[in-house]
Amino acid sequence: MAKTILIAYGSRYGCTEEVSKEIGKALEKEGLNVSLVNLELSKNVPDIKNFDGVLVGSGIKIGKWTKETDNFLKKNKDSLKSKILGLYTCSGLAMEDADKAKKTYIEDKMEKLGIDAQLFDVFPGKSILSDFDLSNPKIGFIERKIIEQAAKAQAKDNKPIIIDEKWKDDPKGSRAIRTFASKFAELVGSK
Repeated sequence: MAKTILIAYGSRYGCTEEVSKEIGKALEKEGLNVSLVNLELSKNVPDIKNFDGVLVGSGIKIGKWTKETDNFLKKNKDSLKSKILGLYTCSGLAMEDADKAKKTYIEDKMEKLGIDAQLFDVFPGKSILSDFDLSNPKIGFIERKIIEQAAKAQAKDNKPIIIDEKWKDDPKGSRAIRTFASKFAELVGSK
């Protein structure tokens, strides 16, 4: 019988949703059954006891996980101790400094909550300001204005975008996402 994986996520601007779906597809190719749950939209989150592994992902805004993913981790932290757990985030900081983003957004989160993920990583999020869909209703008026002004300044100054070496040949992180999923499948398969 195939192992089952829960991917529970919260997405700020759509990136974490895209990453979660890509992880899900990669896990299914590895022969795992995947349940994908957007914690912001779903009222009925499946009981994690029904899964062999759990992945939790979040977009980052002002240095914080989404409220729903944070609450999910807090609520289930005891049950997660008996599961293969993976954590991931999508953020602009990961584009510039992946190691700092990993420390700030995942390692510090695990320490604060008293949880231990067997696998964790960060992905670049929206790689450039023009990647943002300003018609997205999740982007508020003030955020929209900030993004518009930053994009104008970036274009005017013609400053190069700072990109962590990890993403130089893979700016959307697609290979890293597939590698992350493959490693998670190995962890679940070995249990």
